[in-house]
This record gives sequence, C-alpha cells and structure tokens, in this order.
Amino acid sequence: MRNRAYFFMAMIVVSVAPRTSAAEEKAFPPGWLPIQRLDDATPYADFRKVDDKIHLYLPPKVDTVRGVFVCYVFHSADPRELARLWKFALVTVPWPFEYDLGMKDRRNPRIKLGHPLGDMSFLLRYLETAAKETKHPELAAVPIVGWLGQNGAGLCADLEKRAPGRVLAWGDAWYGDWPKHPELIATVPVASAWELSDERKRREQRDAWTKEQKEKLTPATDLRCYANTFGFKHGIYSKFNFFAAYLDRCISLRMPDEMPAAGQPVKLKPLDPSKGWVGDFNEISEWAAIAPAKEARGMIGPTYLPDEYFAWAWRSYHSANPDLRIVAPVQEYRAGGGKQYGLGYGGQVTADAPLKFAAESKGEYAKIEFRDGNRLLGTADKAPWQVENVKLSRGLHVLFAVGVTAEGGSKASRPAFLIGE
Repeated sequence: MRNRAYFFMAMIVVSVAPRTSAAEEKAFPPGWLPIQRLDDATPYADFRKVDDKIHLYLPPKVDTVRGVFVCYVFHSADPRELARLWKFALVTVPWPFEYDLGMKDRRNPRIKLGHPLGDMSFLLRYLETAAKETKHPELAAVPIVGWLGQNGAGLCADLEKRAPGRVLAWGDAWYGDWPKHPELIATVPVASAWELSDERKRREQRDAWTKEQKEKLTPATDLRCYANTFGFKHGIYSKFNFFAAYLDRCISLRMPDEMPAAGQPVKLKPLDPSKGWVGDFNEISEWAAIAPAKEARGMIGPTYLPDEYFAWAWRSYHSANPDLRIVAPVQEYRAGGGKQYGLGYGGQVTADAPLKFAAESKGEYAKIEFRDGNRLLGTADKAPWQVENVKLSRGLHVLFAVGVTAEGGSKASRPAFLIGE
C-alpha cells in the first residue's frame, strides 16, 4: 500500500509544469519572467493599468493553440476576444517594453533600468520558455501576428529575420517605414492606418489625373495595405479595430487546413498581390475605388487588400466624413466608447441569433443596404432604415451601411466591428 501511494505521489510531481529558473529570469530584462498568466476573470480596464509585466493568455477550452497574437495593452481594447476567436495565445506587451524589443525612444522609462537595448529575440525566447512552463510546445513554433504600435515595421522585419516564415501578418507602422524592408513586404501582409491626412493635396492629385492615366492598369506591387481614418476622433482605437479585422482576414487566408503536431513548424499559405484586391489609398470620397487586382485601373495609390470581403471593409473604413451611420446591432467607434461600440467593449453577440440592423442618415437616399464586408445582409427602402432577423455566423464581422441615391450613386458609412461567438 505504501509503495502504491508513493508511486501515485511521484506521478503528481512529474505532471507539474517546470517553473522558470533563476538563470532564465536573469537572462531577461525585468518584467518578462517569471511567466505571468492572464485569465478571463480580470476586468481589462483594470489590467490595462499594468505597465511593468508581460502577460500570457491561453484561451480556455483550447488544447493546442494555432498561433500567437502579440499586442500592446496601453491603447488596445480587450485582445482576449480575438485570442479566443482565433484560438491563439495572447502575449500582452505594455508600451515601455518596446525598448526591450529594439525600439529606442528617449521618452521610454525602460531606458532608466540600465539594461542593453534589446531585439525581437526576447519575444522568441519568451515563447520558448512559456512553451516549457505551460506544456504547450506549440508556442515555440506556431505563426505570429502582431500589433506593437507605429514602430512595427522594424520590429516585424527583425522578427521575420530571426524566425523566417513564422510571421503571418502585422498591423501598424509609419507609412514610409514598410518600403525600407522590401523582402518583408514581398511575402508578409502588413497594414498601416493614420487619422491625419493632407486631403487637399490628395484631391489635387486625383483631379490632375489624365484620361490615359485613369485607364492604365495599376496593381499593387507588394503586400502593403494603407488606410486613413479621415477625421475619426481618437483614431488609435478605430485603428485597433481595423488592424484586428485585417489580421483576421490574413489568418483565414494563410493558416493551413490541417495543423501539424504540437511543436512542429507550421507552413503558411503564401499570398500573391496579383490574386488579391486593390484599393486607391489616394481616393478622398465616401465610395473609395476598389477592384480585383487584375482589373485595377487608374489608381494613384494602389494598396493591397487580401480579398473581396476586406476590400469592402477597407472602403467603409477609408470613407471620408460620411453622413450615414450604422447604429444597430453595434455602432461605429466614437469618442467615449461603451458597450454598444463592439470589439473590445463587450459587444459580442451569439452566432446565428436574429438581430436588428439600423442606420441613421442626414442624406437623401432611395435605399440603404446593410452589409457584412462584401455580403449584402438586407435592404431598407424607406425610413426608419432597418431590417430584422439578420443572422451572423461565428467570426469577426465588419458591418456598415451603404446609402444609394435615386441617381444610382453610393456612399458608405464607417464600419462597426462585431464578434459572433
């Protein structure tokens, strides 16, 4: 009996996950190790105040994660929603840790700690350590998507060099920084967005375009996606939603149909700009130009869009000062936030539950269409502009309204982002 009890206790000891060693902790700047776990019990409004620790979130009821989402916390909504949707692990990175990952900024308080300027190898080694401690060996091998702010181009390029083929997609960087890394943007889809723009200059460029130029084929030459918020207040929050939708489409297009054994490399599907869609980044209108890559003509600033769904989503996000708003089942982001704004404000809905869609308008329209990306959900031909019993599948949805005038012209509202669970 004593031998049986000893054997049982030994089995319990063996099953305990290894803890971070003192030597491992010493090899990292402060706040990386030991591994700090994040669960669903902590309100994200409270968690966002933490700025001195990296946290790891593993979505519940997921035995093997499919990827890793590396995300800032200082400006983000709740990225746990996306981790659960994608079945990805989440690594939350408070903004000061950008210094550790290789971006030197004199305003960054981490400089005062005195440790050397780091690089993205810290992230890779952190994932290796987490793989051992959590008994999730896949953390050391699965694809990575990220949003680490507007210095993302250098960080993403460094990560791709250290882990070739592992970066699935990336969001956010200064527009001019991506072209500094031509090898990266030839194979990895990346996105940028900004809330300011010299609209006058861009309108002058469009108006000066000749007939010959308007008829010339203008495909995207690489995998960069550029957008502009055109006056969104607190644009950083609207950008989080935009980047989330962009990463979501890239994940659906690039992840393999079957995952390898946990801990083995994952072969991502390649993306070809000639097979995607193109939008005109220079366009200043409520109905920005989009087209399949092989049909794109006369675009001053052709930008890559992964597929038709995202092309319509981009058109809505890129719209300039529309007079049309979607107000149900979720609203576009506006200053102040709140549960009704979705994607980070508790705006999830139950998949396949009947929903009412509604819009408000100051314009004169013959009808208003309600759309989920390129998918038409319903049409209203008079005010109040609404349709009933619309059902959304599980996933991240980019919802907006399109006003159609009696003359056949169209205008898109800004998008509202919603997760069906």
